[in-house]
Amino acid sequence: MSSHIYSPLEDKSENGSQPSEDSERLLGNDSGTVYRKPSRKVPVWVPILLIPLISVCLVGFGVWIGSHWVADVNAVCLAHVQHYSPIQKEVDNSYHLVMFNGSFMKENIYRQAGSPEVDAAWQALGIDYRGIAVPLDEAPKSGIKPDGVQINPKYGGGFPANVEGLHHLHCLNLVRQGLYYNIDYYRAKGEGAFINNGTVVRYHISHCLDIIRQQLMCTPDTGLLGQVWWDPEAPKAFVDFNTEHKCKNYDAIREWARVRQLPASVPADFLKGPEVEDRIYDTIP
Repeated sequence: MSSHIYSPLEDKSENGSQPSEDSERLLGNDSGTVYRKPSRKVPVWVPILLIPLISVCLVGFGVWIGSHWVADVNAVCLAHVQHYSPIQKEVDNSYHLVMFNGSFMKENIYRQAGSPEVDAAWQALGIDYRGIAVPLDEAPKSGIKPDGVQINPKYGGGFPANVEGLHHLHCLNLVRQGLYYNIDYYRAKGEGAFINNGTVVRYHISHCLDIIRQQLMCTPDTGLLGQVWWDPEAPKAFVDFNTEHKCKNYDAIREWARVRQLPASVPADFLKGPEVEDRIYDTIP
């Protein structure tokens, strides 16, 4: 294999001085000349053209990033503000605007005194849906304790669980039933929570009241209530409770829970039973 021999370049400058800093020596087989870069000036119009072009590119890139991120903003929001559950990846998680019915004097069906029609309206919200089965691999992510109650593997396995949002409405319904103008009606019916004695009913209602308190304090609405005028003869100010809110798709969540309900009637060995190392509480927690 032949080797390449590089020799120092001969200085052929007129005064014998060293080349300037911007000079480059180009080695060739038959040349030892010094090559000097010609001075190049950038035309004035180049930066004038490039600046808006770069700006347009950056804006376009930002729009592209934003559109892809916004497409999943609801999932990002949910992951940030609440505990994971399989519902988040299986239902419509989009938020939409809803105008609250905050009427003070006009009662809708949910506010009226106890009756079969009122009860049917509340039942339609899914307040008494049966639990669902949470797969074993979803339970840890969903905050379910590993030594919690499980379904017997021969019936599909998993953990029995209830959707919290539906439980909150169940609790609100029980508080409604316990109101002074409803309590006698539901005591006389003796159904649901009212099959128990008065002490247990009281514990049940106070439990529900406090669950709702904690939920409202966990997610306080920072929206503002303005005021409106009423009474043309003698105008008076009154709080406007009819406000717009960004809401989850409750119907999608309710339907998800409805179709996944556990059977209404299950065999005696439907639950797996505790293992030796599982925690068993001395009293109802």
